[in-house]
Amino acid sequence: MVKARGFGYIEIVIVVAVVAVAGFLLMKYFTSTATTVEKLQHDRPLARTKLAADQATLTSVQGLVRSYQAEKGQFPPDKAAVVGLLASPPRFQCPGNDFEYDPATGTLGLAINDDSRC
Repeated sequence: MVKARGFGYIEIVIVVAVVAVAGFLLMKYFTSTATTVEKLQHDRPLARTKLAADQATLTSVQGLVRSYQAEKGQFPPDKAAVVGLLASPPRFQCPGNDFEYDPATGTLGLAINDDSRC
C-alpha cells in the first residue's frame, strides 16, 4: 500500500487557478474604485452644489429687488441699498463669492460663476 503524501499536480493547479481568479477580481475592484474616486474628484459634484446654492441665494435677493421696484417704481440705487433690504448680508457657499448689482437694470450676478473655484 502506497501512502499519499503532499499535494498532487492537479490540486496545485486548481489552487493556483483559484488564487489567480481571486487576484484578478480584486484588481478589477480596486481599479474600478480608483476610477470612481477620480471621476468624482473630476466632476466635483459638491462644488456644483455650492454654486447652485449661491445661485439660489442670488435668486431670492433678485426677488427682493423686484419687490422693491414694484413698490417704489425704481430699482435700488446701489449695492448697499440691496444689502439693506436683507435682514443680514447674504452668505455664499463658495469662498470669496459675492454678488454684483447693476442699478440701471436691477440685475444681480455672482462674482464667481466657475464651479472649479468653489
